[in-house]
Amino acid sequence: MKSGSGTIDRRIGFGKKIVLGDKSVKNCETIAKTMVDAGFDVEPFEMDLSSRESILAMTPAEELLSLDMLKPENIRDTLHAYQMAKRWNEKRMMYESVRWGKRGARLNDIAPGIIVTPLAIDEFNGPRGDFYKNMFAKCPARRPGTSDEMANMAELLMSDAGATAS
Repeated sequence: MKSGSGTIDRRIGFGKKIVLGDKSVKNCETIAKTMVDAGFDVEPFEMDLSSRESILAMTPAEELLSLDMLKPENIRDTLHAYQMAKRWNEKRMMYESVRWGKRGARLNDIAPGIIVTPLAIDEFNGPRGDFYKNMFAKCPARRPGTSDEMANMAELLMSDAGATAS
């Protein structure tokens, strides 16, 4: 499991190895300590999606990182990198769902919009704050999501009841 806030991990991660990644090593270590103290098996990693070196340290992705679209000169900024990563993860999950579905496996993916996390709060209060306010004004909920909402969805999808919800 990978996570940034730890809410989903705490809800469904007991008995599993949790790899916790965050751009802020301090945030990551704080969440990891809380979870380890509560009995979880957590390994914190500093993870910066905009850093090629950080991605390689977390995941062997040499083939992906050799693609032209992922060369540093083709990525406008960290928001662009984040948006591309989310989009590609969706496409990867679609592909894997079909492939693994043929074997009877069930894959679920949760792809929310903006979720309130320490990183999101930094973004709300940073130079892109107006961008996010405009995005919220145009979305049906008119607000960001919460970690608990995502944990509720993950708990359902990963449970036996989720077999009929997917």
